[in-house]
Amino acid sequence: MREAEIYAIACRQLALIMRANVSPLSALKICADQTENKRLKKTLTGLIRDLSGGDKLSDAMKQQGDRFPVIVICAVEGAEKNGNWEQMLTGLASYFESESRLRVNSRHSTVLPALMAVLCLFVLALLTLQILPRFMQMFDGLAFELPPFTAHVVAISRFFSSYGAYLALGLAGIILLWFLFSLSRPGKNCNASIRMHLPLSGGVNRNMLFARFCKALSVLLKNGMPMHEAVRVIEDSLEDNERVRADLQKAAGRVAEGMSLSKAMADSGVFSPMILQMTAIGEESGTLTEILDDMADYYERRTGRLSYRRAVVLESALVAFLGFIMCSCLGAMMQTMIRFYDMVSGM
Repeated sequence: MREAEIYAIACRQLALIMRANVSPLSALKICADQTENKRLKKTLTGLIRDLSGGDKLSDAMKQQGDRFPVIVICAVEGAEKNGNWEQMLTGLASYFESESRLRVNSRHSTVLPALMAVLCLFVLALLTLQILPRFMQMFDGLAFELPPFTAHVVAISRFFSSYGAYLALGLAGIILLWFLFSLSRPGKNCNASIRMHLPLSGGVNRNMLFARFCKALSVLLKNGMPMHEAVRVIEDSLEDNERVRADLQKAAGRVAEGMSLSKAMADSGVFSPMILQMTAIGEESGTLTEILDDMADYYERRTGRLSYRRAVVLESALVAFLGFIMCSCLGAMMQTMIRFYDMVSGM
């Protein structure tokens, strides 16, 4: 089970239990007894131990290291101040459920294209390294001139047969170098910018980011957190996108100085005009959290549609490529057989 799903289930269970006005410690004990996930049970057991020793829940979570996201700890701190545990847990459950759906949609849209890509490589290797060379052996030693198209296909086959291993090693080296470069700060910025603007995946990544941002901000604001602190929490949770983190850091500083969120984010160049306009409307009308929830739902549905479209385009392109390879090889073989038959018939 994925981490987001685990958090969503745990938050739902705790919200249901705490609806009966039980203490956080008692709710955690009940939840620990009911859960079947070993990792979650171990984590809850550690929280129960620390709470029994007199620690606050937020402090106990911080002592667990990186097991709890920043947004969870900050939401718990807010609930400790205002006592609104049920609303906080329900909001977190909704956030993690949305996070899980977004990731599932994104991954499912890449699984089948990835399998198709592997199949294409396998068929290409089989045709160029096994079938075509064995077929051409039939004509070794014969005074027979290959058709031009077949000669080109055979030349390509021999090229991959001779240099395929070097090409694979070169590609692996490029991937390794890019991975090492991505670990540096400039590499993270470059990687984040590329992922946001790729032809097929860029729209999915941007809409996923918008959905996560709107949902997280809504949860934190409903929990009573000040706007600039909520933006900083979201910034800390976006560890995989250095560019957006830098923009949110600047926006949080401007909001802390008294600027509205919509104006603070306007110069970032990351957020869509719709988010900026709807955020401005929400700030003016006092319905920002409701508007953020609606936008999160909109961008989540849009992410699902774009993910499906990406999968269809990639699958179609790979099927067309696979068909082209097979038709080229079969055409070259058939053309050769026809010419050979004509040569034998004319003797």
